[in-house]
Amino acid sequence: MHLTSVSRRRARVAAIAAAGLLLAAPVAACADDSSSSSASPSTSSTAAGPASGDVDAPAGLDSAAAQQILRTVLDPTTSPQVIADLVDSGNATIGEQLNGFARGAGQAGYTPDKFTVTGVRADGSDKAQATVAVASPHTPAPVSVQYGYVRVAGKWKLSSDAVGALLGMASGPR
Repeated sequence: MHLTSVSRRRARVAAIAAAGLLLAAPVAACADDSSSSSASPSTSSTAAGPASGDVDAPAGLDSAAAQQILRTVLDPTTSPQVIADLVDSGNATIGEQLNGFARGAGQAGYTPDKFTVTGVRADGSDKAQATVAVASPHTPAPVSVQYGYVRVAGKWKLSSDAVGALLGMASGPR
């Protein structure tokens, strides 16, 4: 019986996460009009694969590699252990948390294929920013958001800030 209540609670958190994703993406796109053109909303159809918007991309992290990392983290079939290896976090439960987020987001229509990396740029020697077009099942045009990546021990990972942004969507509006 305890497991049922935990499952229901996780389902509610996942639903809130998906709703937060829907609400957060437009806010992120409108947050700063002075940002570079790589952060402006994309109206082109880019769901098929990453675009060639890599300007000053760091070695080993182009749009295709960044997209593979992000989509793997957002895939509800990815094991928590694999997810934990793809993100920069010292939290022992981060893989499970992100897996729960992925399940809820997927149920709301935000499947991994709705996230398309359209460009990557270096942000120092071991950091990068990826512009991601998020195609909402509820709006006609994708919204662009920024997610950070970091190189840890030679391997590119989703940054702790990006992980926090994703999980922050699960908490919903406050």
